Amino acid sequence: MVGFVLLEHEDCNFDHFISTMKNEWNIEIEERPEEGNLFFEVDGMQVVCAHINAPVPDHEVEENAKLNVLWREAVQVTSRHQSQIIVSVLNATDAIQAHILFTQTASALLQLDHALAIYTAPLVVEASQYVDISHGIKDHELPVSLWIFIGLFQSPEGASAYTYGLRNFGKEEMEITQSAQPLSEVFEMMYMTATYVVENDVTLHDGETLGFSAEQKLPIHRSEGIATEGSSLKIGF
Repeated sequence: MVGFVLLEHEDCNFDHFISTMKNEWNIEIEERPEEGNLFFEVDGMQVVCAHINAPVPDHEVEENAKLNVLWREAVQVTSRHQSQIIVSVLNATDAIQAHILFTQTASALLQLDHALAIYTAPLVVEASQYVDISHGIKDHELPVSLWIFIGLFQSPEGASAYTYGLRNFGKEEMEITQSAQPLSEVFEMMYMTATYVVENDVTLHDGETLGFSAEQKLPIHRSEGIATEGSSLKIGF
């Protein structure tokens, strides 16, 4: 679990972060930062927050920000970042708990002054939106949209979507290819399926069908990925 919190300036107030972790998530951090780094442990998992006084190199964030079709100003805003906090969760034995702790940490960091966004390749999310969605954890809702990237593209042959991040949960990535359905419905179907797989720890198999109603039976087959590396499960939609 690695992500990059993007800051507009070079200062980083870890004391504010520690206070937010206590107030927002009831996570007590006794450790204090040393030379721009903060290390702490929660339930056997180690969290590392490393402040780097430089932007993410090679315009990597800005290039991936172009993929965020739901945030039109993503490239413009992320290009303003002057420093970054590299966040990582180590020694986790449960993928869901690791993602929850990562999200709680990132959400608290994104409430720092001058926080712009978070980058977890290839996903780029605006700071306030990430914080708002993360609060679902308090109601025992898993913020899957912060964990799984859904890529979209349209061609003359139809609308396509693909996931990135399901492998972190021990699942296969999924694709919908050249669908006759509108791009918005393709996105919704892929989001519903990814959420279903993660929330219920479901493993889909080649040759099965998938449906969200009694009548719906979408075929599933495994083949070489088109927009994903390796093989993927193709959902016939």
